[in-house]
Amino acid sequence: MKFFIDTEFIEGIQGRWFANKPTIDLISVGIVCEGGREYYAISSDFNLKYAWNKFNLLLADDSDEPIYEYWVRDNVLLKIHYELSKKKEKHKLSFDVWKEIIIGRDGGNYTDRHYKTLKKLIKKYGKPNYQIADEIKLFVNECNTCKRYLEHKPDIEFYGYYSNYDWVVFCWLFGDMSELPKYFPMYCKDLKQILDEKVNNSFPELSFREKLAYFEKKPNYPKQSNEHNALEDAKWNYKLYEFLQQC
Repeated sequence: MKFFIDTEFIEGIQGRWFANKPTIDLISVGIVCEGGREYYAISSDFNLKYAWNKFNLLLADDSDEPIYEYWVRDNVLLKIHYELSKKKEKHKLSFDVWKEIIIGRDGGNYTDRHYKTLKKLIKKYGKPNYQIADEIKLFVNECNTCKRYLEHKPDIEFYGYYSNYDWVVFCWLFGDMSELPKYFPMYCKDLKQILDEKVNNSFPELSFREKLAYFEKKPNYPKQSNEHNALEDAKWNYKLYEFLQQC
């Protein structure tokens, strides 16, 4: 049984657990099994304040004025805020309309008021990591067709895209390496690596970029939507796998 995973996470020196060492915290996780069942959860254990305030310092090409890019806030937390507010308020607004109403009236920027609202939503709808770990084990077991993982190790495979960090933060849900569920493999297959191998083995006269562009222009190459939502990205990973099987 194949499982396609994606996570959103925050990395950096977060001032907890390790005083001066970088680490990564899970924000959300999405899983799709090849049978079509889905699992999605938002963690209530990650350092929201750190994720909210983390920024990259950029310089514009034509100015010495610094630009502060709040990537995690703008690309991950904003979408979680939208989906949880939709869950709570039962509204049917599209993401763009909601963003214009909620964020637009504050000049298009997140404010401390939004942070406090998101914190309350995550407290209400998020789950502690130990619960997410238990639910994932149950989800994988229920997806496994043989249903006998305690007696016979099933043929389970995990796939991700650029999955190095995803796999680490996924495995950390269960503890150290020795605590990974015994029926889980100890590695994740990377769809990016499979894609690159397919690309490299085609059209030797073209550069890698030209080959990749050719693959991505194929009509059955999956198009991404709602990127940086862990479940939607896991669905895309599944579609990419199916595309690669046809190449």
